[in-house]
Amino acid sequence: MSASPKITESPAEKVDLPNKVFVGNLPFKTTDEELREQFEKVGPVAEARVIRRGKRSLGYGFVAFVSASSVDECVSGTKVELDGRTINVEAARPMSETEKAPTKRRPRRARKAKEESVEAKSEAKPEAKQEARKPRVRAKKPEDGPASETVAYVGNLPFATTDDELSALFAGFSISSARIVTNKKSSRSKGYGFVTFASHGDQTNAIAKFSAEPLVVADRPLNIKAALSESPVSDSADVETS
Repeated sequence: MSASPKITESPAEKVDLPNKVFVGNLPFKTTDEELREQFEKVGPVAEARVIRRGKRSLGYGFVAFVSASSVDECVSGTKVELDGRTINVEAARPMSETEKAPTKRRPRRARKAKEESVEAKSEAKPEAKQEARKPRVRAKKPEDGPASETVAYVGNLPFATTDDELSALFAGFSISSARIVTNKKSSRSKGYGFVTFASHGDQTNAIAKFSAEPLVVADRPLNIKAALSESPVSDSADVETS
């Protein structure tokens, strides 16, 4: 009989007897008595049992010998056939305490009740939020159009920049106005503004100069380009740039 890894008994198969072997690949018609007779050829048998589910054999069993030497001889011996089938014989060992401990499971009803409770809460919360929250109205942006010939957009401004400081950045050019765009409610800067030049020539010269030599304020390079609106200083909406 060939040697192979040890087999662990489950609690249902356990018999509190030492010197046990696992016997697999049994013919389904094999009885406890036939199993005993087969292994008494090796040595005295204390117990032989075919494992069944109800009346049906599961095709394996356990044999407990009186002597440990019979186990060694059985496992290391030549292969044995029973009713034309080669039997697998391996040394069995008791299941450890860790393997025996059953996993505790929450009762099915309790789990189901908890799942339904969580589901109900998750469905109720969005509805409550929807009722309390008012729809947010976004200001519409103007459609893209031709670039302004006198107004320049100045982006990436430090939030502390004032209208006068924005105007001072373009001191070398003739400008009509300079204004930081702010939030209506908080009056805080949105980080960009618009400069209106006296002529198209001043606008294009300023944009060309600062494209070649970018303006940097408080370590922030400014984004300067022609605006897409002739009236870009409204606080109610952002104005797109080219």
